[in-house]
Amino acid sequence: MTVRKIQADFQQMFDLAAYAFVQNKSAEQKERFTYLAKNSENYGSFADEILASQIMATPFFINFWDQTFKMKGIGFVSTFPEFRKQGRIDAIMREILQDSYEQGTELSYLAPFSYPFYRRYGYESAFLQIRYEASPEMWPFAEKSMGKVRRITFPAAKEVMKTIYQKSDESQKGGLQRAEWWLKYKFDLHKDFNFAIYEEKNEARGYVAYQIVQDKLEIMELIALTQSGFNALHAFIKAHSGTVKKIGWSCPYNGETKLLQVCNPQVDVKILPYMMARVVNILAFLKAYPWQNKIKQSFTIEIVTDSFLPVNNGCYEITPEKSVKQVATSKLPRIKVTPQSFTQLFLGSVSLNELRAAEKIELSTDLARQLTTLLPTEKPLLGDYF
Repeated sequence: MTVRKIQADFQQMFDLAAYAFVQNKSAEQKERFTYLAKNSENYGSFADEILASQIMATPFFINFWDQTFKMKGIGFVSTFPEFRKQGRIDAIMREILQDSYEQGTELSYLAPFSYPFYRRYGYESAFLQIRYEASPEMWPFAEKSMGKVRRITFPAAKEVMKTIYQKSDESQKGGLQRAEWWLKYKFDLHKDFNFAIYEEKNEARGYVAYQIVQDKLEIMELIALTQSGFNALHAFIKAHSGTVKKIGWSCPYNGETKLLQVCNPQVDVKILPYMMARVVNILAFLKAYPWQNKIKQSFTIEIVTDSFLPVNNGCYEITPEKSVKQVATSKLPRIKVTPQSFTQLFLGSVSLNELRAAEKIELSTDLARQLTTLLPTEKPLLGDYF
């Protein structure tokens, strides 16, 4: 069993992914898969020269409270059935995490088929989505607005969408910095997507990407910089009542919903777990974390049980002088935490009090007071999928 990077043989990768995820082998599917593979670091486990298992690791940059982090997006984790339960995915994940650590990559995200399966690699639930479904007649968010909405092609909408996304909350709290190639992959290579933009006083202030399949309209992304834009874009979606029988919308969940502010909130709503995350290089992450000017007293973070990246285990001393260093031992006040809970805590997915109540962390009351002032008070948001 050998693990190596795949540079060019994307046909084997596509065949394995299509088999494992029961996907059709249309030209459009192959084009999107190959395009993503060309922009990713691809790892395979081989039996002789047969590709038995694979993982795609895509390099991204994310925005996190005005700080840029490197992130590896994990996708297309797959194995042919005759090669399963041989430790192949373990071997690939170990290689990816080690390579990412050495590259100084701070974070990794993935969409799990099984949360317990990926938790053993150090990942933990980090992002939530809220899902709305209703008939067009009952769609609750459409209200009158001063601006106008017009349909538009993606090439004409791309720069507008890019600018609006970069100004949105969705892009600032753990969301991707969307490179040109990613915009093409996410939107342009979906030939059946439709687009519309909202304009207010001749300035674009929102957009929606949506897909109509048979009698259902699915909002793929809707971002508005004003309440008027939000209302107008939803009124545009609701106007499809003669075309479709149902509307669906899944979007990042920050703990709030507008349902209490609408006239008729008779819509099916679900809060759903979304992507998992892990901090890959703890030292690099702590050095870049946006808290440098807030630290008043020195303390230690102790990481335990990082079995796939044992280099992370140990003590990290943080001081008001903006110093972060990994040390053998420390006598400073400390928080003791696993990589899973560390990720949730420092991304803002779960609060300090919640993790303490669940006995997922150990720390003193004095240190808890300081950490409360240093950590995010809002949940991270992610609107992309890979």
